[in-house]
Amino acid sequence: METLWQDLKYGMRMLTKSRAFTLVAILTLALGIGANTAIFSLTDQILLRPLPAPNPQELVVLRSPGPISGRVSSDGDMATSFSYPMFKALREKSELVNLLGRFAVSMDVAVDGQAERAEGELVTGNYFAALQVPAALGRVFTMQDEGATGSNPVAVLSYGYWQRRFGGSPAVLNKTVTINATAITIVGVAAPWFHGVQIGQFSDVFVPMSMKPMMTKNWDGLPNWDHYWMAILGRLKPGVTREQAQAALAVVYKPLLEEQLAQTKSDWSAETRQKFLKKPLELKPGASGRPILQNDAKDGLVMMTIMVGLVLLIACANVANLLVARGVARQREIAVRLAIGASRWRLVRQLLAESVLLALGGAVAGLLVAFWTVDALLAALSTNLEVQGFTSNLDGRILAFNLTLALLTGVIFGLLPALQTTRPALAGTLKDQGTGTTGGKGHTRLRKVLVVTQIAMTLLLLIGAGLFAKSFYSLKKHKLGIKPDHILAFSIAPEQGGYTPERTRGLLYQLLPALRGLPAVTSAASVEVPVLTGNTSSSSFTTDSYQAKDEEYLTAITNWVSPDYFTTLGIPLIAGRDFSVQEGPKTQKVIIINEFLAKHYYPNGAIGRKFAFGAGNNLKFEYEVIGVVADSKHARVKEEGKPFAYMPYAQLDGLGRATFYLRTAGEPTALATAVRREVQRLDGNLPVYDLRTLENVIERSLFAEELLMTLTISFGLLAAALAALGIAGVMTYTVARRTREIGIRIALGAGQGHVQWLVLREVGVMAIFGAAVGLPLAYFLGKAAKSLLFGVQEGDPWIAVGALALMMAVAVFSGFLPARRASRIDPMVALRYE
Repeated sequence: METLWQDLKYGMRMLTKSRAFTLVAILTLALGIGANTAIFSLTDQILLRPLPAPNPQELVVLRSPGPISGRVSSDGDMATSFSYPMFKALREKSELVNLLGRFAVSMDVAVDGQAERAEGELVTGNYFAALQVPAALGRVFTMQDEGATGSNPVAVLSYGYWQRRFGGSPAVLNKTVTINATAITIVGVAAPWFHGVQIGQFSDVFVPMSMKPMMTKNWDGLPNWDHYWMAILGRLKPGVTREQAQAALAVVYKPLLEEQLAQTKSDWSAETRQKFLKKPLELKPGASGRPILQNDAKDGLVMMTIMVGLVLLIACANVANLLVARGVARQREIAVRLAIGASRWRLVRQLLAESVLLALGGAVAGLLVAFWTVDALLAALSTNLEVQGFTSNLDGRILAFNLTLALLTGVIFGLLPALQTTRPALAGTLKDQGTGTTGGKGHTRLRKVLVVTQIAMTLLLLIGAGLFAKSFYSLKKHKLGIKPDHILAFSIAPEQGGYTPERTRGLLYQLLPALRGLPAVTSAASVEVPVLTGNTSSSSFTTDSYQAKDEEYLTAITNWVSPDYFTTLGIPLIAGRDFSVQEGPKTQKVIIINEFLAKHYYPNGAIGRKFAFGAGNNLKFEYEVIGVVADSKHARVKEEGKPFAYMPYAQLDGLGRATFYLRTAGEPTALATAVRREVQRLDGNLPVYDLRTLENVIERSLFAEELLMTLTISFGLLAAALAALGIAGVMTYTVARRTREIGIRIALGAGQGHVQWLVLREVGVMAIFGAAVGLPLAYFLGKAAKSLLFGVQEGDPWIAVGALALMMAVAVFSGFLPARRASRIDPMVALRYE
């Protein structure tokens, strides 16, 4: 330990003497280590960190992939949605795992007459007990709060919502508030560390599951076996493994599937029924909660981790080059120490101590880079993706990663230079009276290998940046099937204010004409499921002119719209007619389909043909096709062509919310105040939310791809800058080493152009070798990132050519100054140069 301390003190003195070298090395490492620390901070919080619950490794998430028939509500994987009767039966029969259920629902919370939108959860009575979440104030739910429907009008607040909305006042206990037009009594506040079971999503209010009909007023769903909407999690009993619990539940699951078939009287074929009965029940690890955000972000974070790792390798190669050059200047010192008896290992350890000190300096400076980067990324994520619960604070896990990375990089970039420097020819070095700038071929070879590595890694990053930039450009230019310019969008949820479907329909009938009468509004329409927000509704269907093949399941996206919806969004009507105000609950049910559905399932023409939702042999074809519209994107820009069925919102039995689109002749946002005024005129307690332009909606839907593009371009340009420094450094060193040779060439008549070509030729050779390594690696990187790309192939030749041209330009530019300096060497000075 004493020897190590001596090495560190001596290393600090040596680095202090070479301030310029030390500063450049630390800044270079700060960029590489800081970028890696920032990306690890996000990766840790999204993918690695468990829920802040006791013993999170005991938690599991239930899935059941396979056929589904009925109403499905899911925020990601449909296989994680279960019916309430199925949950209750599973919980009753489960002996090895304590099952709990939840369902996310938006809530309008009115306190003392002031309504505010909040994020809520409907939870089972054992929710808090199974998760081992105590109360910070009052109490949490128990099984007594899971009684008859509507018999438990109580709520538990999250700690953050209690602080934000109620100022942390203890007087909140037993206070009655109005949630979705229902009087609810607050009985407790959850522990400060608990925000729900889904990373990135904060729940403000928890209400018992038995209150669902009051929270989702136009949809009960509690008694229905074929309504899939609950997410089920569980905690394993002490000493029970996940495999044991899954095997035990599998025994009871099949009889429950048989009971569900009997309850729902499905018209499935015999083959489909058998597949349904063979559905597995999977228990997935739930330490990190429901993996919705994790599944969406995983590929992008992995790609970012690879790219910042390459940036760090380039930074390490740069510092290693600096150390090799510094080692040449210290060859005489090293030779003297070896000659008087110092062991080579002792000297290597001393040089590694200096490298580690440099890395630690880079790590400290990198913490600032990481903090600023994470802070900026989280601000963008919370604004555009509305994820919550992440912090830019660098906790112990991040600091440990930063320190480990620093020590590792110190060894990586310090070991080879240390081994090279401690292997001089003693006799020749001790006789050398020069300045120590003339290293051997070994040093030159090592430095060139490091530069080739930098060029290869930089080319890899530049091609990656090009792929993601072209992918994002393709998304921006991709035909959506709609015209988003000059459209203002906003949403209301009357059902949360106690409206029945009939009252909601009446409100829409009044609001739409009022909106159409606003200045500069050319058309207006409403829709139940908003476009390009990631939300979707779908159903199985059958047509009267297409016979489904064996094992073919026909599924269409569905939506309920008002008249003029297609005109407002700019979706062309290809055949038939639009909906009219005459369509109502008691008139003939009508439907408009998209071109994709018409071409595939109505080969002889769709207008006037019949359509039914569901599958089986005893269907009632109650819908008549009255129109065909062009295909358009609905949930996401990336989605492929799918069957789409539109119905008039006036015929929707459970109508409870709507999103409005107003096409304007001028700036859409100028109508924001007028829109709020019209809504308040009809109902002063009805909140307006998500008021923004449709173009902004599309920008938000593409934010993840835009962020990925921005980061990859930033990493590529940073890598190019570091590579430029590396090339300039090695060529400056090469020119210094060959000063005498160059002077002789000039004395014998070599021109400036010839001398410059000698230097630039070496740069070109290194660039070619770097390209030979980097191009194949870039192809495999593109294949690995294929799921993240759109409209671009991993081996796009134009991107490869462009990146190669840019890399060559950087290489030539970096080598030009050393070449120019070499061409101006004075032969008389050079001939006296040692």
